[in-house]
Amino acid sequence: MPFRTVLIGLILSQYMGKSANINDAWETLFFALSPWSKALLDVPHVDLHIREGATREEIDRVAHHQYATSKRVYRSWASMTRRLDPAPHDRRKRLPLREAKKIRRKWNARANQDTVRNLEAIAQDLILAPVMASYRRGDFARWPGHIAVDDTPVPVWGKEPDYHQDRASLEITAGMYVKGGAQKKSGPSGKAAASTNTGTRRGTTNKPPPRKTKSGQEKKAKAPEKREFRYAMMAAFPGHGHGDLAGAYPAVCLGMILHTPGTEPGPAALRAIQLAFERGLVKDLFCADRGITQAKPHNLHLQLLKLGLNAVKHYNDDKVDRQGEFRGMQLVGGEFYCPLMPTPLITAGATYIDSRTDEDRAHALNLIQSRKDYQTKIKEYGPAGDQR
Repeated sequence: MPFRTVLIGLILSQYMGKSANINDAWETLFFALSPWSKALLDVPHVDLHIREGATREEIDRVAHHQYATSKRVYRSWASMTRRLDPAPHDRRKRLPLREAKKIRRKWNARANQDTVRNLEAIAQDLILAPVMASYRRGDFARWPGHIAVDDTPVPVWGKEPDYHQDRASLEITAGMYVKGGAQKKSGPSGKAAASTNTGTRRGTTNKPPPRKTKSGQEKKAKAPEKREFRYAMMAAFPGHGHGDLAGAYPAVCLGMILHTPGTEPGPAALRAIQLAFERGLVKDLFCADRGITQAKPHNLHLQLLKLGLNAVKHYNDDKVDRQGEFRGMQLVGGEFYCPLMPTPLITAGATYIDSRTDEDRAHALNLIQSRKDYQTKIKEYGPAGDQR
C-alpha cells in the first residue's frame, strides 16, 4: 500500500483510538472509513465484516481477506521503516548482548549518521510546523530569540538488559539514566564495572568522584540515586533574559532529539536547536545546565560561537564570583577582570543570591553591571577555543 496511506492510517488511529500501533492503523483504514475516504486514500474496497449466520467457508474467505490486507499494511510499513533504519532487526525479539552491541554500534557509526539525522529531521519538522504557523501569526513578537535546552528521561516499553540471562533489551539504544548524576553499572558477574555516566552530567564518565568523609547523620539524610532504564530527550524551548517577558509568548518545544543517556549532550543540544536556528528563530543567548555546558569546547562552545550565540554560564552558588586567576587577571563569573576591581564587585554574585528584598536584589544587580568597566575585552578566539 502507498506509504502515505499507512502514515495517514497511523495518524487517524492515534486521533480516533489513542493508539499508534500498526495493527490499529490497519483496522482504522479498513473498518472505520467511509467508501469516499477509502477511495481518497487508495484503500481497496474489500468487505472484511463477518455477517451473522455465515458458513464456515464464508468465514474462512473473509478471514483470508483480513489477513491479506493486514499483511499489505505491514509490508508497506516494514518497507518504509527499513529505508529509515540504520540497523534493521526483529524488534520483537530479545537478542544476546553481543548482537545488541553490534546494532548499537551501527546506530553510532559514521556511515549511518545520515540515516539517523534523517529520522531526527522528520521529528523536527513535525515539531516546528505548528510553531512556524504560530510565529507567522505574530505570537512570538516579544520573544528575543533566546533558547534553553535540557535533558529529560523518557520512559521505554522494554525491560533493561539481563546480564545473567545474556539478553539485551528490546530498546537497544536506551540506557541507564540517573538524574543529574553518575552510577556504577552492574556487569554480568554482579560486580560493579567502570563508572559510567548514566544521567545528564558530564565529567564523571571515566573516573569515580573523590571520596569524602561524612558523618552518620549526613549518610542517612542522602537518598540513594535512582537508576532508571530510559531514553534521554534533549528538548529546546524559547527563553528570555528578562523577567518581564515571562508569559509574553508561547512556551512550546522548538526541537527534540532522542538519544542514549549520557552520550554527547553537547552535540545533541546543538542538533535540538539547529533547524529552529536555520529558520531564523534563535539568536543571542543559549542557556543549559552544567550537564550540557561541560561538554568539550569543539562539541559545543566553538559551535555556538560559529552560530553567533552566547552561552549562559551555570555555576554552583560558591562559584559565581572569583574562580581563579591567569597571568594576574581575575576570573570572576566566567569572565576575566582587572586585578584592581573592588571587592564588593567581585562578591556581587553572592550578594545577589543572599538578597531577600527587591532593594537588595536591585543593589546587587547594579554591582554586577558595574563590573563592565573592569572587564577585559576579547580580541580573538584561537582555533582551540582559547581567548586573546
